[in-house]
Amino acid sequence: MDRLPFPAIPLLLALLFATSHSSTVGVGYISRLLETQGRERAPAAVQVAAAKGVLRRLLPSHHSSFEFEIISKEACGGDYCFVIGNHPAYGGRGTPDILISGVTGVEVLAGLHWYLKHWCSSHVSWDKTGGMQLQSLPQSGFFPRVQDTGIVIQRPVPWNYYQNAVTSSFKCNVVNHEYSLVII
Repeated sequence: MDRLPFPAIPLLLALLFATSHSSTVGVGYISRLLETQGRERAPAAVQVAAAKGVLRRLLPSHHSSFEFEIISKEACGGDYCFVIGNHPAYGGRGTPDILISGVTGVEVLAGLHWYLKHWCSSHVSWDKTGGMQLQSLPQSGFFPRVQDTGIVIQRPVPWNYYQNAVTSSFKCNVVNHEYSLVII
């Protein structure tokens, strides 16, 4: 019986050639989907309120240290991004330390997570993946300042979402306290 030394190679080549056309068709579909998503997005005030709600539930003693705002994609060079900067009204305890801007509320919260991780050596996560690691979180009024020009982080893909597609079926079939902290 003659067997091919690598029987999967012809199958892989067939898939490669079959998907080369479908990938260009997919670009048009995804572009239309992103346009629809942009038109139907919640107003900026609703997104900011949702992001502030998450912050208030996760870090109730620090919620006044951050201010959030929604910015246009044009402010990010036509892409999705978040921007972290020193708050212009910073004046010590009682005023916001850091301003986090993003194209969507999800981008804003990604910016908060990034700032806490990279500038405060803190981490917010599910209990099973390390949980809240906030020992190094400074007191309100003493958050690390970023460079005067701010920090712009371009997101690698145009469609960012909160949690993954199977979270609701695998992780959140029973809503618990931990989940209610981070739901937008």
